[in-house]
Amino acid sequence: MSTTVLELAEPIYEREPETVQELIEWSKLNPLTWFIENLILEQGVHVLHGLEESFKTMLMLQLHEVLTQGGTFLRWDVQGGYRTGIAELEMKQQLSGRRFGNVWPGKEIPEIYVLPEKARRQLLTAKGSDRIKVIVDWANEKALDFVSIDSLAKLFPPGMDVSRQDLASDIFSQIQLLPTTLILAHDRKPSHEAKGAAGSGNAEIVGSGRMSQEPDVVLQVIRPDKRAPMVRLDCGKMREGTKPEPLDLYFDRVDFRLQAIHPFLHLLPATGPELVEQADKRYGWKARNSAEYIKTLKDVPGIEVGTFEGSKRFESTLSLPDLYAAIQNAPEKEEKKAAAGPDTSPGI
Repeated sequence: MSTTVLELAEPIYEREPETVQELIEWSKLNPLTWFIENLILEQGVHVLHGLEESFKTMLMLQLHEVLTQGGTFLRWDVQGGYRTGIAELEMKQQLSGRRFGNVWPGKEIPEIYVLPEKARRQLLTAKGSDRIKVIVDWANEKALDFVSIDSLAKLFPPGMDVSRQDLASDIFSQIQLLPTTLILAHDRKPSHEAKGAAGSGNAEIVGSGRMSQEPDVVLQVIRPDKRAPMVRLDCGKMREGTKPEPLDLYFDRVDFRLQAIHPFLHLLPATGPELVEQADKRYGWKARNSAEYIKTLKDVPGIEVGTFEGSKRFESTLSLPDLYAAIQNAPEKEEKKAAAGPDTSPGI
């Protein structure tokens, strides 16, 4: 005799499913959820990789901030309210504290846990998969919802071959014992012939192919020019959900944050001359470079352009997530420009 859904529903709450039918019904009662839609999957393993100085750590810290406090992360609205923790393995606490102080210089510092120095040293002297167990024990003790690990390389003891498939599989199996996890990983450095060129794709992650096969989500940050405060965030793998489109990010050295879509949106409302002044402070851009970005503001959906004392004044009528949605759904910009004719409005 077959078992009905109603007969299954209550027992499944009390025990683990034992058959395919029970597992299907259990999954309906416990659907997949996202901390951040199509970016951070609850209980998922995420890898964020890139070359040095590509703002990986900055992106990770912004994630912790918004998951803890709620708000806007790049182009996403985030509810927040999660317990998060950072396992910083690359540097000692003195250096970590200085970096965190740059990100949160005021008194309103989000309540983010950090792996204690004693535990970090214990991890660095442990063998094999015993390293990740240190983080698992700490995350369980603090009842964390989200953990970041900086970096993947430190989970491998010195001298061990990170290209070994079995070793990588063992470490990722232990990572499954953690809650929702983000792991920072390094990319292969460009060869001498291609020096300065940033490679793209999951194969760039240092280590075995398992580094890209095991995670649920793989993200990459690519910085084409180290002289420019700009990177591109790309999704190389999304086991569930829909891959987000590549997103250009600009590092604002005053706010110490990565800004999405357009470098000036978070500064509005403002006039052209005000934006030129701010661009020098925040991005190191002079008037000519700033003017090019200012010109593109009028093509962003949801931006109203007026005049103030003879200069253009820009104001946003939409939130950043709504702006991004409007940009995604906007008609072809070139057709709009052709129909509108030459720009005869006042200068910046």
